[in-house]
Amino acid sequence: MLFHQIARKLHAVWRLPHREKLWVLLLYPYSGIVRASLYLFHFKVLSRALGQHYQNHTLSPLVSKSQRMRAWRIGRVVELTARYTPWESKCLVQAVMARTLLGFYGIPYIIHVGALMTHDDKDPLKAHAWVKVGALIIAGREGHQAFAVVSSFVSKSLLNHDE
Repeated sequence: MLFHQIARKLHAVWRLPHREKLWVLLLYPYSGIVRASLYLFHFKVLSRALGQHYQNHTLSPLVSKSQRMRAWRIGRVVELTARYTPWESKCLVQAVMARTLLGFYGIPYIIHVGALMTHDDKDPLKAHAWVKVGALIIAGREGHQAFAVVSSFVSKSLLNHDE
């Protein structure tokens, strides 16, 4: 059974184009480092890696069609990688992984961090992170509508274009 699962996962990666296979090879261990960092460091320290803090506005950066397509592929590879890690690679880990590749390719992005008040006594506040490139949400797409934006982080490439 375990062999069958591993073979299926490897087959999913094997079908990817060469560049995306390389992304998976880089993102897999990187997701573990990011996950461990979430436990070791305060969010204020980690948020510096997300981009420039830009209040709590919902934004959409302008991107070209080729940037949007590459960002979409990055989002798919991030989701694929996160699905197959033995540790939890939820929204914030996926946002950091996506942000890293988007930054490498110079694609403008916005990371939104949202909060949701719940009626659960054990967990009265839930948080979620998602990454936007243009109007496209490439990571953290599922359920993001329920969360109110409390912080936004803007790629440095966006800030350089404003100057």
